This record gives sequence, C-alpha cells and structure tokens, in this order.
Amino acid sequence: MTANTSPVMTFRKGGSAAEEAEKESNANSGRRDKTPDYFSLKEDQASTVIRLLTDHDDWIYVEQHSFVPTKAAPKGVEKWPKAMTSVCRKDPAFDGHYGDCYICDNKVKNSFGKVASSRIRVWALAVERELVRGDGTEALGGPAKKGVVIGVRDKIDEVDELNAEGKTTGNKLNYPRLLVINQPMKGFFANLKALHGLYGTVCDRDFSITRDGTGTDTNYKIVPIDPIPDLKPGTPAWELYTQSVAERQVNLEAIVAEKAGDEYYARFFDPAKEVDKEGNVTDVAAAATGAVAVGGVMNLPSASGAASDTGLSADMRDKIRNLGTPTG
Repeated sequence: MTANTSPVMTFRKGGSAAEEAEKESNANSGRRDKTPDYFSLKEDQASTVIRLLTDHDDWIYVEQHSFVPTKAAPKGVEKWPKAMTSVCRKDPAFDGHYGDCYICDNKVKNSFGKVASSRIRVWALAVERELVRGDGTEALGGPAKKGVVIGVRDKIDEVDELNAEGKTTGNKLNYPRLLVINQPMKGFFANLKALHGLYGTVCDRDFSITRDGTGTDTNYKIVPIDPIPDLKPGTPAWELYTQSVAERQVNLEAIVAEKAGDEYYARFFDPAKEVDKEGNVTDVAAAATGAVAVGGVMNLPSASGAASDTGLSADMRDKIRNLGTPTG
C-alpha cells in the first residue's frame, strides 16, 4: 500500500470532463451535500426518466468488482451492507500506483459463489426527471389533457446549505436530483451508445428507462422522449444543471476513484486493515506490535483544480477521444 499519496489518474475517457472538473473544484460556494444517489431500479418493470449530463465521449469506464461480500461490521455499527461494488485497484487508470488489489489477490468470491473477477463498468452523471400528466385543471391543460403526458420536469432534492466550515447554515437549497449511473455496456450503456450514433448526443433529450428482469438476468428498455429545444447543452436551462453540479461539488472522477482507495478497501473488504474515525487506515498486525502503517484517503479533487489533482494527463486526453466499444 502507498501511504498518504494519490495515484496519477489516467481514466480512459474523453477530454472535456477535465475542464468541467476544474470548474467544479474551483467552486467555493459551501453549498455541498452527500454524494448523489445511485441510479437503481430494484423491481422488474420499475421505470424512471433521466436526463444524462455526461455525454458519450465523457463516459468513464473501469474494471470493477461487483457483489463482493463485505467483512464483519465494526463494533457498534448496526446497519452494514452485505456486499459492495469496488473499482479494481489494478485498473490501468491508476497506472500501477496500487501494488495490490485485495479482491483480485485473494480470489474473493462474490455473493453468487463465483470468483469476483473484474468486469468493465461505465460511469456517468444524470438528473432524475418525471413525467407530468394533466389532472384536469386549466393549469395542466384542462379536462382534455387529464391523464395525458404534457411534459417532463426535474425531480428536486432539498439539501442543507453549508458554510465554509462545513456546518449547516439553517438554509435549505433546492437542486435537481443528481444520479450517479454505474452500469455495464451490455444491457444498458450499449443502448445509449446506439442512440448517440443516431442523434450525435445523448444529452439533448430525456430517456424513459424500464428494468426488464431480475438479478443478473437484467436488461433495460431505454426509450427516447422528444427533445425539448430549450433544454440541451448550451442553453440557459442547461447552465443551471452545470451550476448545480458545481455548487454541490460533485466530481465524477473523484467518486469513481474513491471506490478503489485505501480507505474504501480497508473499510469494507480487507480484514487486515482498519479505518479510524478520521479515515486513517491502519494495519491491524502492525498496530498490535506498535508499528502503525497509515494510509490516506485519496484527495481527488483538491481545491486548486489543477490537472495533476484531477489526474487526467494531457497525454491521455490527447490519445483517447472516443469511448470505443468496451464489453462486459
């Protein structure tokens, strides 16, 4: 393990997100909250509507372990996940920074009893939306539009405003509901890739997404909705989305990187490691002998927003322009 350092990140993706990450890192509004919820449709035929904020060329893809059983819960912790997802620490994005991957090295079995081998998974940001149906009132189209879809609107999250010290000010802020999407190409992003080929972008319209199946036998039906001319990249309405991401200090690269970090692996998987309340990682055996090895939380992104902080090298941005067609 490399203590108190961050890897040189070279995520395989398009380049423009580096500029967005820099803008987000420079935002100092104090208006931030927890990581956005993850996109999830738990039941067969469950559905929702989303507006993708991350276009095709900016999708991040990494090697990832899924359904990995967690180690025993820390003392005093009642709610503890039975299994978690993790980004493989041997993914090329980390350029050899990590000398190990506990899950790979120990051939850890997943919840289905098979070795939790890594598979390509894709990451993107979206806004959760909802269909608006007429209710018979004049404000929503009158009696003729009762029960008929008349539009799409954002779902809204009310979040606490934080001051520079990270404490609540007592004010509540309303933001579009952000979602982190983490899905395979097959059955999900491949459908969106095909629509990108048709429209040239996946950010100019909403998509109705319906889950089809359960467990590992799951696909998603993705149906495009007619575009809204005033809501697409470059419009004032779209700038509100960009502003929302910046003010909430949401950084997709940092979210992905955290899933491979020392703290994350020590907290959920590696029984030889412990994490204290400050997020410091210790080796249990070393601590017992008084020789404490301390690991650190990956500090992505820093307040400066410099290229070295986001870890997206200029060389990588120049070489990789398109997603290609990863499988898995």
